[in-house]
Amino acid sequence: MPTNAELVQQGLIHHRQGQIALAMDRYTEALRNNPQDADALYYVAVVACQDGQLQQGIELARRSLSFKRGQARAHNLIGQALHRQGKAKDALEAFDEALACDIKFAEAYGNRANMLSELGRHAEALSSFDRALAINPQSLNDWLNRGATLNAMGRADDAIASYDRALAIDPNFGPAHYNRANTLHEQGRLEEALAGYDRVIALAPQAPDAHVARAYALEGLKRLDEALAAADQAAAVAPELPRAHKARAAMLAALGRAEEARTASEKAVELEQKAKTPETAKPD
Repeated sequence: MPTNAELVQQGLIHHRQGQIALAMDRYTEALRNNPQDADALYYVAVVACQDGQLQQGIELARRSLSFKRGQARAHNLIGQALHRQGKAKDALEAFDEALACDIKFAEAYGNRANMLSELGRHAEALSSFDRALAINPQSLNDWLNRGATLNAMGRADDAIASYDRALAIDPNFGPAHYNRANTLHEQGRLEEALAGYDRVIALAPQAPDAHVARAYALEGLKRLDEALAAADQAAAVAPELPRAHKARAAMLAALGRAEEARTASEKAVELEQKAKTPETAKPD
């Protein structure tokens, strides 16, 4: 008969392979043997959060901590769930608790930095990103989010340099190409921005935001027919996306096609209203 440690390890193997039902079988068997098994409780909490059952995940993680204090991973998981619930300040406290347990926990520094940035505390966020990257300089998301924070601070060149660090690690990291292109666009460096959007689209042809941004870059370069084609592509890729139709309206107006521009603008408004209107439940 396997020990609890062996059951949890078997569950973790299944979990990492995406075999969630099999993983849960092992975790729950461990908890039947010992309801206070902190490791099994933690991994069940992870599954709950992955399944969108955030409050249950938080409660399970806290229960795990009640039986085994000092688990940085559990505090980090709680912070992630709280953030997904829209509770940035509470999430920040949880990430601080994770770091109190493990001062070298790079992921928690990065998560903490994201909360600080979201709360408008950009200088503190930058310091936390730097701590995360000192521990794990290969973190694509930390370089990416550090760049976004620097851009929010008005430090465009430093932001681009941060995105470049991410791209040096992974040249096919689409979010870094996209953010970098947006920063270049904001700086009026339209040809460079356009090249960045083209790279994003080459990596992810169905990315509507890149098509929309590309349309506006082309408009800025006075290449209006191409700009309209880019907006058309955005609307084809994401027909329910209001900003794709807004882009079409802008390009049609710039081309002097007022009636078509009005129709596209009305479509954008219609879609925005539809997005705001809750669906009525259908009877069984």
